[in-house]
Amino acid sequence: MSKMRRILQLLCRFKLASNPATPTARVTMFSFTEYPPPPPKDIFDINRAQYEEMLFQRRYVNLHTDTDTPLKTLYRLYEHILLDQNIGMRNEIEYFWNRDKWAVCEIEDPEDDDPIRYAVLSCIPHLLVIAFNANIELGLPRDAPPIMTNDQIDEFRKREKKFETVPEWTKKIEPLEKTLKIPHIKGGVGQGKELEVLDDINDERASVPFKEKNILIWEPHILFI
Repeated sequence: MSKMRRILQLLCRFKLASNPATPTARVTMFSFTEYPPPPPKDIFDINRAQYEEMLFQRRYVNLHTDTDTPLKTLYRLYEHILLDQNIGMRNEIEYFWNRDKWAVCEIEDPEDDDPIRYAVLSCIPHLLVIAFNANIELGLPRDAPPIMTNDQIDEFRKREKKFETVPEWTKKIEPLEKTLKIPHIKGGVGQGKELEVLDDINDERASVPFKEKNILIWEPHILFI
């Protein structure tokens, strides 16, 4: 983070502290390159409804172009996961899969300055590994075309399987001291906006990679083929 950006953040915090009656500002349209997505608490407690609306309208700078990166995709997945937006999440997972030069283990360390956001980010490569390796185990490599002949399928199944692994930086992130509970849309997609959370870290419905960081979230629907 640049020195100028830190100064601007401190000025904003001072302004809010000196004028507590100031209402919370609405979420504004912003690009990834100018501002990372807010920490979970801000999305859950303050801006969730506004953020959901913005998410469908916002366009990241250079989204899904040759200048896009695995790290930018990681942050987009972070947003969809926090808001339980399954379609957006699945689209981004499949998009990452189709960039066969993007090895999961090579996702850059975001070195995020928010420890809670950093912990959530560290779980996402595990989801990619689970989803991708399920396909690879079936004999489907990441460079396979979307439409294949029977001969191509047979050829791919004979190949040596190259499984994905998580980046090393994900292993250094310690579990959160306080459990983070990520809400789930009750009843699933299309069933309204009522939210619910898991209460027990040992709940069998909870995602294992997230539990390891003391984060409670329903097991996301990540498998595709």
